[in-house]
Amino acid sequence: MKTLKTAAPIMTLFLVFSQGIATWAASITLTPDKDNTIIQATDPSAQLSNGLGDIFVGRTNQDGSGPAVTSIRRGLVHFNVAGSSIPAGAVITGVSFKITNVMTNNGDQTLSLNDVSQNWGQGTSDFNGGVGAPATQNDATWLYTFYNATTPSTSPTWTTPGGSFSSTASATALAPGGQSGNVISFSSTQLIADVQSWLNSPTSNFGWAILGNESTGQTAKRLNSSESANSPQLIINYTVPEPTSVALAAMGLLSMLVVAKRRAL
Repeated sequence: MKTLKTAAPIMTLFLVFSQGIATWAASITLTPDKDNTIIQATDPSAQLSNGLGDIFVGRTNQDGSGPAVTSIRRGLVHFNVAGSSIPAGAVITGVSFKITNVMTNNGDQTLSLNDVSQNWGQGTSDFNGGVGAPATQNDATWLYTFYNATTPSTSPTWTTPGGSFSSTASATALAPGGQSGNVISFSSTQLIADVQSWLNSPTSNFGWAILGNESTGQTAKRLNSSESANSPQLIINYTVPEPTSVALAAMGLLSMLVVAKRRAL
């Protein structure tokens, strides 16, 4: 009967102790390895981009209150999660994507992050504004994932013009009007799932599309890119299982304690 009375406390000690050594927690902050702005343009010979400039999202006033023909802007951002110092097998426990709002015009607008389903590129196009510049080699554009500046017609295309991405937002956040330099922060359980998937399956990582309000004209927001001093940041919290050898050594030590306890009884 004494053995039965002491068995439960010993097992509880093992579980608590094993959980205490089973994982360790860490955090890492990543900056993009590429980002871009794709600019609405249906003419294959007149593709625009903004690979080295700020990121623009939403709609300019080019189409007024009419249907969007040339006014939509969409951002693309990618982080090399699997190539970072996060070890394979880590469990992602928290994700926060932060980006700085540069332009305060056009009032409060809700932005979203949507998981991209095709690979894309960043070239050297650069324009200080939402108009964009002619796409350069390997730029992502409205029609093309990697623009071929020499022979545009051979450029690989998006499955859907304007970018191929999930129709469901992974997270949303408010880009307020009236204040420049404020940081827009996105977080959600789906962002955690996205990053976990990118860590486990690196070939599935094509980053996020940053979308603004595309329902009406003059809603565009200007955001800092990785070329600016205030680069976008991806803050990842994760836990890592201890090596099996450590766990086995702990189990052996606990087994010895159990045997010693029983002998004492």
